[in-house]
Formats: sequence, C-alpha cells, structure tokens
Amino acid sequence: MIPIREINPAASLPEAFGQMNLNWAKYVISIGALCGMTTTLLGSLFALPRCMYAMASDGLLFSCFGRINTTTQVPVLNLVVAGLLSALLALLFDLEKLVEFMSIGTLLAYTIVSASVIILRYRPLVSQEHAIYAPDTPDEDDDDDNTSQSSIDTASPTSDLIEGALAGRLKPQYRWLEPLLGRFEPGSAVSAAVLLFSVLSFAICFQLEVSWHELYTGSWWALILYGFMIFIACACVAVIAVHHQNTRGLNFKVPLVPFVPALSIFCNIVLMVHLSALTWLRFFIWVALGMLIYFLYGIHHSKEGEVCSSYSMLMTSTEAGKSTWGATGAGFTISLSGSGGAGVIKRTVLQRFIGRKMDDNKPIVEEDVNEVDEEGQT
Repeated sequence: MIPIREINPAASLPEAFGQMNLNWAKYVISIGALCGMTTTLLGSLFALPRCMYAMASDGLLFSCFGRINTTTQVPVLNLVVAGLLSALLALLFDLEKLVEFMSIGTLLAYTIVSASVIILRYRPLVSQEHAIYAPDTPDEDDDDDNTSQSSIDTASPTSDLIEGALAGRLKPQYRWLEPLLGRFEPGSAVSAAVLLFSVLSFAICFQLEVSWHELYTGSWWALILYGFMIFIACACVAVIAVHHQNTRGLNFKVPLVPFVPALSIFCNIVLMVHLSALTWLRFFIWVALGMLIYFLYGIHHSKEGEVCSSYSMLMTSTEAGKSTWGATGAGFTISLSGSGGAGVIKRTVLQRFIGRKMDDNKPIVEEDVNEVDEEGQT
C-alpha cells in the first residue's frame, strides 16, 4: 500500500489508509481498535475480581475479598480494587512496558502449567483405606452411561489399583536403574528432574543470550559448557520417561508426556530470557510482594489442607465447616426447615460409589436415614 519507510509504527494500518485518501477506512479501523481494547479491558476486569474471590475463599487473600454483594451478587470490592490497580499501572507505565510485564507473567504461568502436567502425571495415588471399587463388568449400556462415568469416576481394581500402585515407579525394563533412582519415594525423582530441567533450561537460554558469539566462533569452553548442560537436561527428561505414568480419570490428556511439556518449558523460558532486565526487575518485585502476602497471611489461613469432597467445596465456608465429608462411616447432618418446624437427618456417604445404571433406579449416594432421638434434636 505504501513504502515501508513511510509506515507509522504507532498506527501502521490506519495511517496507510489515510495516506491513500481513504479517511473513512482509517476512522473505521481506529474505532474498531478502540472497541477491541475496551473489550480486552472489560474482559480482564471480569476475570481478575473472580480470581481474587476464589483465592480469598481459599484463605490465600484477605477475607474481605471473599464477600459478595447481596444485591448485585458480584464481589464489588474486588472490582473496585482491580479497576483502581489497573488504572494506576496504565497511568505510570507506557504500553510497551505493560506488554512486556504481561508477557513475562503469561509465559511463567505456561511454564508452571507444563511442569505441573509432568509432576501430576507421575504422582502416585493417595491410598484410601475405606474406598469401595466397582467390580469389573461387561461394558453394557456404555453409550448411555458415558456422562455419569466421567462425572462419578468409578474405580476398577484390575486397572486403577495397579496403575495407582505403579505410578511414579520405574518401569520393569529399567530396573537396572534401581540403585540410582530406587532410593527416592515414588514421584520424588520426577519432581527433582523437572526442577533440574527447568533450571538448566534457564541457564542454557541465558548463556545463549549473553555468550552467543563464543559459541558461534567455536570456543572450546563454550562448547564443553553447552554440551554438558544439554546432556544433563536430556538426562532429566530420560529419567522422567523411565517411570510409570498415572492416567487414571484423564479423559483428555497431553500426548507424548514428558516430551511435549518439556519442550513447552524450554520454549517459554527462551521467550522470557529475551525480555528486558527492567521487566525482570518489576517481575521480581511483584513476586516478592506476592510471597510476602502468602507467607504472612495466606499460608496460615489456607483451607487447601482441609479434607473435603466436591459437594462441600460447592458450599460456603460457613456451611461446609471443617468436618470430613464423603468419608465412609462418618456422618453429617442436614437441617430441613419447613412450616412445621425443623428436623435433622443423619446420612452416611460412600467415598466411592458405583456409577452403573441400576434397574431399580437407586440413587447414586447410598443413604441411611435415621430419625434422631429426642436427645439429639435441636
């Protein structure tokens, strides 16, 4: 449309139409860009307050961010704080610095997700003493029960127990590595290998950024150093690959683990290293502030360690309490209020229940309803 020397970097497309005397197209493109930026800002303001609400509900942030307005049913305080913080950052920094700052946070999040995929894939199952497993039956009525099976996640003793017991352990053909890796707990060697691979990836990318000329000219120390780090990084991936995986309950899973997540970690770190030093400084300042809040407040108020089921997670903190939900043999009470008064029903819930369709259409959760005696009524 126009020579490359006449392109305006700040608004290349609108200016190109303007120099061609197509002012209507210039204004249409400018208005579209403004609408797109406004949509992005509104989308960010929609997600960030809810992330703050979820963290506050778990105890990682202050409890005031976990309150919802009774009229609007939205976390109003979170919206105000997130909006003011975003406006303050937009006032103090220019667009280029904000884009770099957003990029380093996004790339770090992708790196953590890729590392978590590897660690969780090789994590052994937590033993459940009172778990009840469904017997191995022919796959009849599979078409009708796909939805219930995916949500209930029934276990099978012939597959899930064996896979859960072998997860994080060496494969039979690599038993000769037992003197080297056998001293670790199941899954510990994989976690250590992921951490070492991430550190080596950062070291390799950083060395490529600062000493690429020495490697290009064939300096002997650069070749030895890069060769050693690449060899150790590949050895870490090999150590991860020789262990059994745990794919129980994964209907959608990443293929070629650990190779695809390891490649994702390396590519994200390559892009992060190319960012400016000031971006890294701002990033470390924000991380330090986050760690300060976590170690002074969040670690002491977090509910992550509390044992609860998916049912109690859907309830508010005042309703769920700190009782163990879903444990076999453990009871819980539900208050039923009506016009005639209040009654209390005691129920026991199985941790694992059979997800097959029963002929008599019995409910999924087995209930033992016992009316409370006069001393137990409230």
